[in-house]
Amino acid sequence: MYDIKFFKDSSSLKEKITNKKISKDDSEDIIAELDHLRSKTPYIYNIETTNYCNMKCVMCPRTMFMTRKNIWINDDLFEKLTDKVSKHNDKDLEKFWSWLENDYHYSPKEVSENGFYFSIVSRCLVLHGFGEPFLDKKLIQRLEICKKKNIPTYFSCTPATMTVEKAKMAMDSGLTVLKFSLDAMDERKIQKIRGKRANFEESVNKILTLIDYKKAKGLKTLLVPCMIDLSIDKTDHKMHKEFLNFWKDKDVFAYIKSQDNRWLYENDEELKSKSHYENQYCEYPWLSLTVMADGNVVPCTQISNNELVLGNVNEQSLEEIWNGENYKKLREMHVTGKFPKNHKCSNKCDMKKLYQYLS
Repeated sequence: MYDIKFFKDSSSLKEKITNKKISKDDSEDIIAELDHLRSKTPYIYNIETTNYCNMKCVMCPRTMFMTRKNIWINDDLFEKLTDKVSKHNDKDLEKFWSWLENDYHYSPKEVSENGFYFSIVSRCLVLHGFGEPFLDKKLIQRLEICKKKNIPTYFSCTPATMTVEKAKMAMDSGLTVLKFSLDAMDERKIQKIRGKRANFEESVNKILTLIDYKKAKGLKTLLVPCMIDLSIDKTDHKMHKEFLNFWKDKDVFAYIKSQDNRWLYENDEELKSKSHYENQYCEYPWLSLTVMADGNVVPCTQISNNELVLGNVNEQSLEEIWNGENYKKLREMHVTGKFPKNHKCSNKCDMKKLYQYLS
């Protein structure tokens, strides 16, 4: 989840910045204003419970670059982190969604990647990182911990790694949202993208079984079939329509997701992101943080190999890290553009930065 109050309260400043009504000379004022608006208590966007994965997805940096040791998160650390999760109450969420629709002109009810970000990610703790959640040996216990603490949960999986029985157990244990990555509609193509373990027909049958299970048990878990727009060839757009048409009469939230942060398998130079972030700048340094399985704190979900670590919760508290010198410097870099050479944010991320809008 992320800080919906900051997202709302900073919108007027964001509008001035993106409309280039503020100059570089005002950098210090921008830094001060954003620091004033951000919560001093950090919002945990996601917790990586494991970085074990048995897939070979061509677009994932994990496949080619990850050298981190494969681990599962420590039980005590997970318990400690979930105690620090800042939850949104229903009243605040309703106010946020109303503002989004009336003033920000994005509908949280829209079945799209933006609708998913605003209606689901805003209220759920994400429990995936650079591993497959269903490979976490203690996934069910972790979900039960979150349920006991009234923390809504969401994670994405590749259905090939999921057994129906474990998925049912996850739903019974209070999982709020379960997303399935399906990037093609035939066996050959999906294996080309996700590796030889991937399958299409079997994955779809698993999801259909879970839809029936949800109805029979009266469960509330939202099931989300999702396809990334990889634009491998000209037939993909037709495939996207077929994908959405297949799921349209079923009890699911099915959508097509844009690529982000220059996916490795991107061949279409004219491919446009449909994310709301395409029209603004990265605000993750002020909005939320991510905790990796080893306790490293990073600013977003795109830090696959410890390229940008701002602290470790085994050595400092989340509050000390969030309000500490490393985060302060990162926020200043995003405003001034004064990044060190080969910095992850400036060299290996295609999301726009705040300083690029300043005249």
